[in-house]
Amino acid sequence: MSGKLTQPMVEFYLDRFGDRNSFNYRNLIYDGKSCELLDEFFRLMEQIAPANEDGGKYLWIRADRGPIEDFGDAEELIAAGEYKDLEAFTRAWKDWFPDEVGWYELVALEEKARGLRFIRLAHRIVILQNDREKPEDDDPYDVSEFVQWLIDEVRECLDMLRAGTYNDFVSKNLPPQHRTGTIRRRDFWNVWPEAREEFFKDIAPEDVADFIRLASAQVEDHRDFHGRLASMSAGDFYRFCAMGYAANNYYGCDKTPKEQYYLHADGRDEELGEVDPDSPEAFYAWLTDRSHYGGHPWEVCRGGNSTHISLYVQNDEKGYYLNLAGDAWNRTIEVVKFYLALRRAGIPVFLSEAHTLADRLAETEKIGIVPDGVFPDYCSGLFPNEHIIDFMNLPDEDREKFLPFCTWYDEDPVYLQG
Repeated sequence: MSGKLTQPMVEFYLDRFGDRNSFNYRNLIYDGKSCELLDEFFRLMEQIAPANEDGGKYLWIRADRGPIEDFGDAEELIAAGEYKDLEAFTRAWKDWFPDEVGWYELVALEEKARGLRFIRLAHRIVILQNDREKPEDDDPYDVSEFVQWLIDEVRECLDMLRAGTYNDFVSKNLPPQHRTGTIRRRDFWNVWPEAREEFFKDIAPEDVADFIRLASAQVEDHRDFHGRLASMSAGDFYRFCAMGYAANNYYGCDKTPKEQYYLHADGRDEELGEVDPDSPEAFYAWLTDRSHYGGHPWEVCRGGNSTHISLYVQNDEKGYYLNLAGDAWNRTIEVVKFYLALRRAGIPVFLSEAHTLADRLAETEKIGIVPDGVFPDYCSGLFPNEHIIDFMNLPDEDREKFLPFCTWYDEDPVYLQG
């Protein structure tokens, strides 16, 4: 390998310039030497065929771990109290950089008409040149050492592509933590049985079996769902919410259903609280008032973007029914209990992702494994031919025990321009 930067030095540039969010990335200017090298880098990348219609070009490049001195000055850091002794310093070096050779996904895009260039490394944008935006400051940055390393690595990849060895080399040698694949939940829990125990600790086995039976039998499309309430009021909605809160032993169950809703819901209620709780007519008028927007009245159990629980009210010519939604793995049991409480009370409720959640409790669900550096959420696009809603990075701990149960996707091949 001809790369001049070692892994700690690459990490220095990633920490200093890297950003995972392209919307936040700073538009910088670079010094003359850096700009010359960037021109050379993008000329080299012109030899690579685009991987998609956006024009992005992908390569896997590598860096040696290098000598421990590249990690830092042990004497100075120990004297400063950062590490107890040389053994602790060495252990930290190996923990940060466990592999003799580190792999980095390189993505480059150039749109000459727009005056736009960017380089992404290890899922972080590290270089951005945008002629249409004013730079953040006037002081040029020197990234020549970093770009020279990129050039050296790209040249090596080009040599391998011309020799016809690059794709086979990547396929056989890319470490598992950088791959995309799947693992069955049962296999995951067999490696880490304590995770299974933690997941099921607050639900009885008979409730698990009942849920799997009911959820598995549900129609997949809510438009085919039968069962309606002839009328519904805001008070009914609060009461249905309280059933779910009670099933999960939420605090405040001694309060009125409406008070419970405002204890646990998002709070942006689109003026639901002002609706007469006993009037079906008032609730219908509010429900069909299209001037409401921006609120979260159905977020009945607060959480993050992907971790809250919603209970939607649906209305059509046949009447009313509920749609319960919440598929975050760490809130699954709450959703299950909420659903069972409504079903057992005879309330018509459609459960979003019912079949997948049934598979989760039956331990047959597939978990999507995404590469290190990819946050394991909203990753369905990486699994276009499978319905996967839960994602993970391959754990560092017990990694070798997980590998026999992983099914890996093939890496997309890279080609030279025709």
